Amino acid sequence: MLRLISISGSESGINKRHLRITFLLPGPPSVPVGGYRVVYTYANYLAERGHQVEVVHAGKLGQFPAPQPSSWRTLRNAWRYWSRIKPAIIPPHVSWHIFHPRVKLSFLPGEPVNRVMPASDIIVATAWTTAEYVQGYAKEKGEPFYLIQHLETWQGKDERALATWHFPFHKIVVSHWLHAEGTKRGLEDLIHIPIAVDHQLFHPGKSLTRRPLSILGMYHPAPWKGGQDMLVVMTRLHERYPSLPISLFGTGIRPKELPSSIRYVKNPSQAELAVLYRSHAIFVHTSYLEGWALPPAEAMASGCVFVGTDSRGNRDYAIPNVNALLVEPGHIEELFAQISRVIEHEDLRDRLQHEGFNTLQTFTWEDSTNMLEQYFLRYVP
Repeated sequence: MLRLISISGSESGINKRHLRITFLLPGPPSVPVGGYRVVYTYANYLAERGHQVEVVHAGKLGQFPAPQPSSWRTLRNAWRYWSRIKPAIIPPHVSWHIFHPRVKLSFLPGEPVNRVMPASDIIVATAWTTAEYVQGYAKEKGEPFYLIQHLETWQGKDERALATWHFPFHKIVVSHWLHAEGTKRGLEDLIHIPIAVDHQLFHPGKSLTRRPLSILGMYHPAPWKGGQDMLVVMTRLHERYPSLPISLFGTGIRPKELPSSIRYVKNPSQAELAVLYRSHAIFVHTSYLEGWALPPAEAMASGCVFVGTDSRGNRDYAIPNVNALLVEPGHIEELFAQISRVIEHEDLRDRLQHEGFNTLQTFTWEDSTNMLEQYFLRYVP
C-alpha cells in the first residue's frame, strides 16, 4: 500500500522517553463515533508504551452559542443549573470504549480555555473547534499537533474550519485524500499516518471461508452519510431478493421507512458489531465523504466483501475492482447493480473477499502508533 510518510514503523521500541500527551476532544460522546474511537485507541496504545496520556473533553464550545431569545430565558437558566449539578449526579463517562488503566479521562464543565488545561509535552487538537482553543494556549500546555480526520465542512462554517489547517501546528492527516487536500492548500508541515483496524476484535473467525449470502449496511440519518440512499438500495435489494437476509445497524432509532423484514440493530457494542461483520457476506456503505471510513475497513478485515461509494478517504484501502467495488456517491442505480453483481457471481465474491482481507492486514494500530510516536519525538526530543 502507498503511504505518504517518511517515518518507519520499524522504529518501535527505541524511545525510552515518556511524554505527557494531552488530546482535546469537542465533548463526551454518548454513542460510538469513529473519530473519537481513533483518539481513544491512540491514547490506549501510547499509555501502554509508558506515556502519560490524558484525554480532555470540552463541556462547551464557544463556536456554537445557545440561542438567546427572551422566551428561552427560563429554559436557558434551568439548563445552566442542570449543567452545574449534573456531574455530581451523573458523572461523565464513555461507556462504549474500553480504556487502558493509565489513560486519564477529563470532562470539563465549560470551555477548554488555557487556564483549565493540564501542562503537557504534547497537546493534540482533534477538530477545528478544538484547534481554535489550542491556538491560544500557553507554551507549557505542550507542543501543538493537529489530528485532522475530515474536512469538517458539514457545520456551516466551512471557511472557519479550513482556516485552522493554516495554524502553526504539526498536522497529521489520516488519508491520502486529506493529504492531497492539505498540499493543495499549500501546507508543508503535514504528514499522513493512516488509521488502522483492531484485528483482535475485527477478524473473520477461525478461517476465511465463503459465507451464506447476506448483506449488512450502516445507517446514519445525516445527509452526507447517505442514509436515504442506503434505505432505497436495501429496500430494492429486498424486493429483488426476498429470501436474502439483510441487516442494518446504526446508533439511532430504526428508520421508519425500513421494511419490517429487514433487521435493524440499534447502537451495537463493539463486540456485537464484530459479530455482525463476521456473520454477513457483503457490506454496503453509502457515505458521500469520509476522512477514512472505519466501518468498511473493519468489515473487510472481518471477511466481508465491500461494495459502496467512493467516499475519498476509503481509497487508502479500497481498490476498485481489486478488493472492492466502488461507485460515485449518490449513484443509487449503479450501487444496486454492483451489489447484484456480487450476489450473482461467486467467483467475484470470493476474490474480493480474500483481496480485501489481505489488504486490511497491513493496517495495524501498532504501526500507526509507531509513526505517531516518532512524529511527536521529532519536535519534542
